[in-house]
Amino acid sequence: MDIAQSIERYLQRKEVAFTVHTHQLETSLSKLCQEMGISPEQTAVPILLRTERQAYLMAVIPLSHSLDLDRLEALLRRQFIYLDEAEISAWFLDSQPGAEPPVSEPYNLPCIIDRSLFELHRVYMRAGSHRSLISVDNENLKKLYQSYPKAVISNPSVLPVADDHAAALDSTSIVAIFNALDNLERLPSIPALALRLLEQASNSETSAADLAATIEMDPSVTAQVMRYAGSPYFGYRGNLDSVQHAITRVLGFEMVSNIALGIASSKAFDVPQDGPLGLKAFWKHGLYTAVLAQNLARKINQPSIINPARSYLCGLLHNFGVLLMGHLFPQEFRLLNHEVNRYPNRALHDIERDVVVAGDAQQFIRLGHDHMGGYLLEKWRLPEAVSVCAYYHHDAEYEGESAQYVELIQLCNQLLATRGIGDTGTEKDTGLTWKSNLISEADAFSVLEKVMGLGPELDNLADNMAA
Repeated sequence: MDIAQSIERYLQRKEVAFTVHTHQLETSLSKLCQEMGISPEQTAVPILLRTERQAYLMAVIPLSHSLDLDRLEALLRRQFIYLDEAEISAWFLDSQPGAEPPVSEPYNLPCIIDRSLFELHRVYMRAGSHRSLISVDNENLKKLYQSYPKAVISNPSVLPVADDHAAALDSTSIVAIFNALDNLERLPSIPALALRLLEQASNSETSAADLAATIEMDPSVTAQVMRYAGSPYFGYRGNLDSVQHAITRVLGFEMVSNIALGIASSKAFDVPQDGPLGLKAFWKHGLYTAVLAQNLARKINQPSIINPARSYLCGLLHNFGVLLMGHLFPQEFRLLNHEVNRYPNRALHDIERDVVVAGDAQQFIRLGHDHMGGYLLEKWRLPEAVSVCAYYHHDAEYEGESAQYVELIQLCNQLLATRGIGDTGTEKDTGLTWKSNLISEADAFSVLEKVMGLGPELDNLADNMAA
């Protein structure tokens, strides 16, 4: 299927002349534009919205722009939310997911078009398939959208649409976005408990009793630490009736401090539990990565270079930016969740660069969860290795401070991807080309199998951490 049948019939009925451009299967529209030499400004994309009262709307804007939701809502005097994947699929029954055409009439949807599209000589668009685009010249574009209202409903994106992240972001752009991030009123401060735990961890005179007293100030963190200590993973068969016993008998000072710090830090965010980027998924990915990183560090057995307890915290919080995105931009985060659901074999950082969201949120989401998380962890003054791992865990070329920890977390993500865990895109990682100098492939997979054997217990712990 090169074109959805309803679109083909509609174009013929309207006598709209169009050209079909077939190509190899490609779900990333920005990558396709790059390969075909098409400007993102010439590419029309649909954004599907609805009101709380189920009034639906398609907004058509250029791929190079972001929807100005505030302006649209003011113009139409309504408030909108993004459609989820099930709703979109229900409207576009003859289109492949993600290839919905920016033409609404065949699907009985109201529509509004961004005026900037009518300034172009030719416009390209999806037409229901991931194997073709269609294009129309300006005259036929006007004929196609003759009955639709036109308005300025989008703004040029702050960041360029590109598949090469380094090319899309230079240091000046990154600094500018970080400055804008600092100015957001919703940017959370470090929770008081997390700050106190950091202070205690840096003080060599802090005792197990001191640490326990701090943790016990928060009943939910206390409960998580006790559940963790009582896990069969640690093999302790005695009774545990206090956090201090969990520290001295099972987990140790540094481990308990890191567990509590990770949980306490996450309390700064209001993020939904469900979805591929929700709290449950965050803690599952984080916990598997943490336990795998800790066990790999023990196997590597060079604690002066890669400390197992520090490796645990690096793994637990390496996707911290996902929580920050969800907290700052809840509507856009919902859309991002749906895109991840729709394209499970694509890496999250690729989807972040391609997704079209509203207003100023575009620049932050395209910056990526890695940069956002690393920046906030550094701002909160968490250990250097933790913030560096969050910032660079998608950068295979990183060679700076704490590079061994970054390589370890990248290795964990690659290993877990072979088991369908994580956000790197499972399809591309089912086979693994071994490049690590930290540990042999055989030893690493041996540790992975040990960790995967703990799956039910880790899943239970992750669910409790998300509760």
